[in-house]
Amino acid sequence: MTKSKKTIAIFGASGFLGSSIVLALSQSNHNLKLFSRNKEKIKLWTVNPHVQIFNLDLNNLTQIKKDLKKTDVIINLLGILHQTKKESFDNIHHIWPSHLAKVMKDLGIKRLLHVSALGASVKAPSLYLKSKALGESELLKQIDLDLTILRPSIIFGAKDNFINMFKILVKWLPAIVLLSPNSKFQPIFIDDVSKILIKTLFDKTTYGKMYDLGGPDVYSLKDIIRLIIRSEKLTRIIIPLNRSLSYLFAFIMEMMPIKILTRDNWRSMEVDNVVNTQREISHRYSLERLEHYLSSKKSISPVRSKYDFYRTKSGR
Repeated sequence: MTKSKKTIAIFGASGFLGSSIVLALSQSNHNLKLFSRNKEKIKLWTVNPHVQIFNLDLNNLTQIKKDLKKTDVIINLLGILHQTKKESFDNIHHIWPSHLAKVMKDLGIKRLLHVSALGASVKAPSLYLKSKALGESELLKQIDLDLTILRPSIIFGAKDNFINMFKILVKWLPAIVLLSPNSKFQPIFIDDVSKILIKTLFDKTTYGKMYDLGGPDVYSLKDIIRLIIRSEKLTRIIIPLNRSLSYLFAFIMEMMPIKILTRDNWRSMEVDNVVNTQREISHRYSLERLEHYLSSKKSISPVRSKYDFYRTKSGR
């Protein structure tokens, strides 16, 4: 990482990946501007004199532009897994990146690291993956940007939404119903993603490029569930569903008050989530194996880690 002090703005700082990146960068000599639609989740960072926290209103570009003055680098992590009446895939994944690019151009900010999703394509069957691809396209049009796009597979670690959801289901249900059981994934550990992102941040050789990020192993969804069952030392029945029954099950789940799974999620799962070797990044770290992670029972929350770190620093 460059030794010169920079001001780095992070959009989506309160999310799973954002929390990990903020923790890592907070221990550098850089100034951080954290933008979140839920400031409450990141208020503990106020103990750090090098961190500023901003409420993010995507409809108020004037305020965003004001808050971004004297910023050198921007990391965009904004993303959603489920659409709501207030937040659509198109607004968050497509329109927002185009607005961000315009704000950056107006302010003369050139460096942008944008996190998209593995499998993003305008030809993808899901709105989620299509919107991610449209966002990439908007940014790639901007010839004035020093842009790097990272496309991770599913990210696992403490507080992740994917592996932990299945761990809960395995603990409480005697049988696990699986949609698209043969879908392929290349899970990558949260710490590895954070390290790769930070290493990439000031690497000029990555400007104008797009990289796929994945872990060392490729698993089917059924394989992942078997690993979880084994790590929990339980006996469970796995019920794989064919395509028609998968759609029906996703439709039923979508009607539930709490959105755990939707038809669009299922359509995303229809696309194998595996790295294209021609788009692999050269920065490689430990690349923790999912199997090892599950057996080691790593469970320290990123939020708790941040609190402990700054409680020590501030004497609290």
